[in-house]
Amino acid sequence: MTRAVKNGALALLAAVACIGARLAAQDMATAPPTSSSAAASSSGSNKTSEPFYRKYLVAGNSLDDQIVEQEKRIAETPNDANLHNDFGNLLAKRRFPKEAAEQYEIAAKLDKSNFIAYYNLGLLRETEGKIDAAISAYEKSIKRKPGFPPSRFRLGRLFERVGRSEDAVAEYSQAFLTDPSMRDPKRNPLVIDSELIYRASLANYQRDVATAVESDAMWVEENRFKKVPVDRSVAAEEVEPAEPGEATPREVGPAGAATTPEGHPRRARPPVAGEGGSVGGPQQRTAPARPTRMNRAGPRPTPAPAPAPEVVPPPDEAPSQPQPQPEPGQDPNNPETMPEQPQPPEEVEPS
Repeated sequence: MTRAVKNGALALLAAVACIGARLAAQDMATAPPTSSSAAASSSGSNKTSEPFYRKYLVAGNSLDDQIVEQEKRIAETPNDANLHNDFGNLLAKRRFPKEAAEQYEIAAKLDKSNFIAYYNLGLLRETEGKIDAAISAYEKSIKRKPGFPPSRFRLGRLFERVGRSEDAVAEYSQAFLTDPSMRDPKRNPLVIDSELIYRASLANYQRDVATAVESDAMWVEENRFKKVPVDRSVAAEEVEPAEPGEATPREVGPAGAATTPEGHPRRARPPVAGEGGSVGGPQQRTAPARPTRMNRAGPRPTPAPAPAPEVVPPPDEAPSQPQPQPEPGQDPNNPETMPEQPQPPEEVEPS
């Protein structure tokens, strides 16, 4: 009997020990982390918060240094959409497409009128071979800026690739209507790859020779987009209109000594009749009265030509006498055949 009691007591103690071990394990699981475990978790969170691309940047590399500088600019101005767009261009050039797409999306969300971010996102998706995503990005860019030719041309190019010829021609024609220089291979080398350019040109023929309709003319913004490249991503400064700089103050000399924009003294203008002097200020000039038909002066009479002067021979010279013509049988060289000439009477002196 005593032996059985001992065995039962031992079994009970073993069960209690097992239950205690289980409770201790649960307490350790729910207890706060120690200093060493907290340090490990903090180091792990720092590793996850660091951008993926940063560990691949090389100090001294031109592109990597630009990425680091752009990070600093965004840290100072985090809500600038243009900075995020340009940062996406740098990451895309460095072959980090995922991070570049994130920057393009951030730029598009910060500025609801920003169309360049979606255009660059379309280029990125197109290079990745994601045609549907690229089409969606180009369509969003066109929705924000219908008159941006590169977005329309790129979208038409993808439509042509997937077999949507009618949609491709429509996008091509709109791009060429806004910027006719996109037909030139020097301006846009991608036109060589298209087989639908001639159809887009035919679609625009009547509108090219006629006046553009108002709905199309409102999209045209002069020469703003005519230098935007079609074969690479676009920076914000390439499409943003340049803000006019402040005018340089011009030195003004004494009164009456005006200067030209180059700073040279301007030559004084001679006084004009009808303008007041320096006392009363300039007076309004009145034009002279226009003569009416009644008091208008008639045409000037044409003077008659002067008569030719009469030529009078000098008094000293007597008029020449006509020479007698020889008759038949008379020879002027033979004096015998010629009759005798009458001699003039001799002058008789008065007595």
